Amino acid sequence: MGVNAYQPRFIDEEDLIAYGLPNSTQQPDILTVVDRASTLIDEFCARADVDGQGSLAWTTYTERVLLPVGRNIFRVSFRPLAVVSASTVAQLVASGSEVDDDGSPLPNNYYTGVLPSPIVTMANVASPIISCSGRYGYARRGQSQVYPDLNYAANVLQIASFFGGPPQFTNIDVKSIDFDARTGEMWVPAGLYLSQYTEVVIQYNSGFDPRAMPPAIKHATASLVRNLLSRGGGATGLKSFSAGKIRAEFTEELIDVNIQNLLQAYRTVRAS
Repeated sequence: MGVNAYQPRFIDEEDLIAYGLPNSTQQPDILTVVDRASTLIDEFCARADVDGQGSLAWTTYTERVLLPVGRNIFRVSFRPLAVVSASTVAQLVASGSEVDDDGSPLPNNYYTGVLPSPIVTMANVASPIISCSGRYGYARRGQSQVYPDLNYAANVLQIASFFGGPPQFTNIDVKSIDFDARTGEMWVPAGLYLSQYTEVVIQYNSGFDPRAMPPAIKHATASLVRNLLSRGGGATGLKSFSAGKIRAEFTEELIDVNIQNLLQAYRTVRAS
């Protein structure tokens, strides 16, 4: 049986009371509301990639990045970078393969599809990078050289520019890539003829252990769950409602200012 689709749940059932939430006896659908709140937080923090996959929990991302002219340093979008061992991945996969007593699959709240990080750098540090490749692009407008750092006579790179098709990607030795796990900054070595790559495709792990999410994310989830419960568990855009003596009017956003402050450090910001 395959692994079930990932559903974030940033507060486990045994921790509900500790975060001021009702348990499943007091509120039968509480875990469903927690799942909904966790998904909303992932969306608010912009953790999904272009395919809609991703989470604050450990996730493997693949990005295609255009390097600045004359520089071999860039930043990836999702931080912090994370190293996930093969044994940990095996444990998470097992948690996503469980079934209920009637044979139906249980929700997978731990395994996002993250891949193990098997590479150790030359500095004997485990790397969050799984693979990387780069290619040399053609000259940009206003540049006299075919490649920004090609200062000598014609060579195979220039010949390929004029007579070849689209530039080919070549593997980059991940062991040689330097990185900052906190900022997501990467340094890649030069390639053939010491020319700097124009573009790289990098696959890496980012996020937090889904079994031990940071306290700020858990508190934000609990606050959002309370906001959802106050609106009947799911109503979001209702401005006014009345039926006899029952009256409801929602004037604030579900993710209010306090929740936004809790999540500020975990939001992904992309330049437009």
